[in-house]
Amino acid sequence: MKKLITHKYFFWFITAILSGYVFIVFIKSPGINGYERAMFPEMIYGTSWKPFVYRTLLPSAVRVTSEIIPEQIHNSLTEKIEDSEFGKLVLQKLKWESEFITEYLIAMIYMWWFLVGVVYAFRKLLTAVYYSPKWFANFISLTALFALPTMFQYYSYIYDFPTMFLFTSGLVLLVKQKWNYFLILFFISCFNKETTILLTLVFAIHLYNNGKVSKRLYYKLIAAQIFIFISIKTLLYFLFIDNPGGFVEFHLIDRNYLIFNGFTLTTFVVWLTIGLMTFSKWGEKPKFLKDAIWIGVPLIVLSFFLGFFDELRDYYELFPIVFLLVTFNIGRFLGLNLMQNRN
Repeated sequence: MKKLITHKYFFWFITAILSGYVFIVFIKSPGINGYERAMFPEMIYGTSWKPFVYRTLLPSAVRVTSEIIPEQIHNSLTEKIEDSEFGKLVLQKLKWESEFITEYLIAMIYMWWFLVGVVYAFRKLLTAVYYSPKWFANFISLTALFALPTMFQYYSYIYDFPTMFLFTSGLVLLVKQKWNYFLILFFISCFNKETTILLTLVFAIHLYNNGKVSKRLYYKLIAAQIFIFISIKTLLYFLFIDNPGGFVEFHLIDRNYLIFNGFTLTTFVVWLTIGLMTFSKWGEKPKFLKDAIWIGVPLIVLSFFLGFFDELRDYYELFPIVFLLVTFNIGRFLGLNLMQNRN
């Protein structure tokens, strides 16, 4: 089995199948067209509410691609869907509008590629922080992919998979110190979601006084990231200044009070197990992951005010970090020395 899972084509074949399952779960339950302030057509054409409309990377890509496709193809796809009983049933289940079927299909292609990219980026990050046998790296990457649906709660958005891919890729470039590529990715990611700035926090913590980057370069790179972030957010603010909504959504009193009702025993045991596996053997785990997990502090604090505390999709940026910290314990249980030849 170990030999089979190390085969490149077998690994990507299983990734394609498993990502297909995860993708179907994502678009079916809870779906990408459920929240009235971030409905799919409005996201694509820039009329949704703020702050969702600021997350324009994938919507813009879908809109541009759609505009290239001839009008007769748009009309033909819509007619075929509307004339098919099965097609109408699928649209009803997914809450999709038939007149935007072309845009939905384009978005699905982009989103699936980003999901596959998440696996690729996660595996790159794993092998960057650990000394791992190929079979174990493949196994953990597939396990992480299979675990993703546990985070699909309340709503899903078309920018979720791009968020995971770009942030995880940013961590890879950061740990490998490929600064030119890192800044390019940072620039692109700022058009996807404002949590990109958390990469700057990881950078600031991990590279502070570590001797691998000069002080001059350290501060220049921080300044560059802040400048890029502010410039893009200012541009997006003025582009969508007339859209309804605010720069953030405030949710402290409309859902988070429910946490005081307590959790089920199963939920408590699961979170306790994850917590223990994350922080046990702390001194033996990679410094990069221990520095990166600090992004959990602002994410959790802000979730009380700007999101739902129990909405796990709010922690997509934290997912690869926590999963890789837990991976150390899994490797240790299997008798693997993942820190061999690692600093």
